[in-house]
Amino acid sequence: MEAHVTRPARASPWLVHRSAPHPVIRNASAEPLSYARALIRVGDDVITERWGTVLPGDEGEICLCGLDPADVCVTVSWRPAGTDEELLWQFVL
Repeated sequence: MEAHVTRPARASPWLVHRSAPHPVIRNASAEPLSYARALIRVGDDVITERWGTVLPGDEGEICLCGLDPADVCVTVSWRPAGTDEELLWQFVL
């Protein structure tokens, strides 16, 4: 059996301006974020927006038109530059 390794918590590099139906997400870190994508969950359905590399200060708008904001959860997935570690961060409106 493998030993469990506890990693220190990290601050999220993302800031979100929660304005329905188009929240804007910004990379507030000083590092590029690789393989970034947004997974938009509405009930049992998932919509994926692939962003690729997001540079420091870059912003992305997510379109939630026609969706009930009370039923939406957005998960942002990315890899810090130079790692294969995938990190996740979620927000709701």
